[in-house]
Amino acid sequence: MAPQIHPLVELIRRFSVDWLGRADPAVCAEIMDPGYEILIGGHTLAGRDDEYVPGTMAQLNRFPGLLLTAHTVVTDGERIAVRFSEHGPSAADDMAPAAWTGIGIFAWDGEKLTRNATEEDYHSRRRQLATRTPDPVDHPAVAPWAATPQEADPDAEKLVREWLDSGDLGRSGTVRLDDGWCGQDTPALLGDPRTEVRELFSAGRSVAFALDQSGRYLGGLPDTDGREGTTAAHSAIGLVHVGDGGSITGHVVRDRVGLRRAVRA
Repeated sequence: MAPQIHPLVELIRRFSVDWLGRADPAVCAEIMDPGYEILIGGHTLAGRDDEYVPGTMAQLNRFPGLLLTAHTVVTDGERIAVRFSEHGPSAADDMAPAAWTGIGIFAWDGEKLTRNATEEDYHSRRRQLATRTPDPVDHPAVAPWAATPQEADPDAEKLVREWLDSGDLGRSGTVRLDDGWCGQDTPALLGDPRTEVRELFSAGRSVAFALDQSGRYLGGLPDTDGREGTTAAHSAIGLVHVGDGGSITGHVVRDRVGLRRAVRA
């Protein structure tokens, strides 16, 4: 018998292709629990039909023909992490195109998706729409839906937690922040940061995490001059790989839009 797509991976395939790719809300009832919720940019959309579907349809209507490209997919069988890009034209901006990255961590109950913590780089999307110059789309995973559950690696988790405790989300250049992978400047935004890890799991030597980070605002975001030193916080989600010798490489997406909004307020 030919190998089958793991059922959790199949849910994410349908989420990416049938739901977001076709903008078909009928798919949601088939792949999501009624209590499904998403935490994104510090906001929770609770209830599949109450808040999540209407909120997401508003985005899909703004970006007609939106596509999702999966770059990395890892799972331990209970949770699954996906690094992806969304890309398409904005109907609200005279069909200007944009491509922005994101990382999501999903959980399920053995049958349907129950929750999702995601960060998408909306700061980068705003820049691209304003300049009408889209970023490139990173190369897709060759076979994203062939991912299979990998056992947890406690040593990899320990190394990642120690790194996160240091506050250096950029990992001195070996971990790409936001749109830094395509040459954009992505400096640290918070001084003396304190990190609270909300979720972390490993699948082999790959580690996914969601966190909140607080500290002194260092500046660097548009229209925030004079707000340096303000106490501020942002959320972030990462997907990294622990290599030989404890090297850590990968990607982190920060909620720069939410941080800018909080600093300006």
